[in-house]
Amino acid sequence: MKKKLFIIFFLCLITFGGLINYGFKNHKPTSASLVIENKKAASGYNYTIFYKNNLLMDVSLKRPDKNDKNILICIPAAYTDLQSYFVDGLYIDSGKVYNKNKVNHSLGGAIKIINGNCEIFPTQKGKLLNDSLINLIVSKKGSLFQQIQMVEKGVGAKYKDTKLFQRRAIVKLKGNKTAIIESYEHITLTAFTKDLLELGAVDALYTDMGAWDEGWYRQDNKLITIGRMKSQTEKQCNWVVFKEK
Repeated sequence: MKKKLFIIFFLCLITFGGLINYGFKNHKPTSASLVIENKKAASGYNYTIFYKNNLLMDVSLKRPDKNDKNILICIPAAYTDLQSYFVDGLYIDSGKVYNKNKVNHSLGGAIKIINGNCEIFPTQKGKLLNDSLINLIVSKKGSLFQQIQMVEKGVGAKYKDTKLFQRRAIVKLKGNKTAIIESYEHITLTAFTKDLLELGAVDALYTDMGAWDEGWYRQDNKLITIGRMKSQTEKQCNWVVFKEK
């Protein structure tokens, strides 16, 4: 009888363990590999967090090559202007300036990237994107693009939004960590912002989603596509990546 009970207990243990492993998995490779974590916020919404750690952040106006194994994650970044199908707003790529006279004054945030590291900052609706800042970034062969700033110094922006989309943002976390955070569910910007704060966001910048949302990441030598709608992928015009040094 004891032997039968032991066998039943052992089989239950295996089954329970299998159920645990069937759900979201956290990937924490060593070295400069992409570290991925899954978390559920108090709201009940689920998030995937891609940590930059020692990887380099970069931008590109050319579609990143999926065969380039130095690139570990790639997502669309700035909005695309629907008339020119080029980047919406000021854009600097490794010291080369685009749209200097086409600053988007409806976007309140921007990100500058120098030596593979980033800073998210408010632009006062584009007013701070002046010659002084542009020249500084150019002198360091840095990069910049405009977007919606969702969190500034630990304070979330306010929205009157009701649209439901999968959401994604570049986030500076407590401890000066940098990550890309993506929702699993389709949610409002308000819900996303609230959960980013709970997840430790100090500053957060939105990235292009909706029909333009297709991206990908590399895990265990496999390419995994992210995004849900993906209907405007061929019209994407700019990207941000985490890559190995």
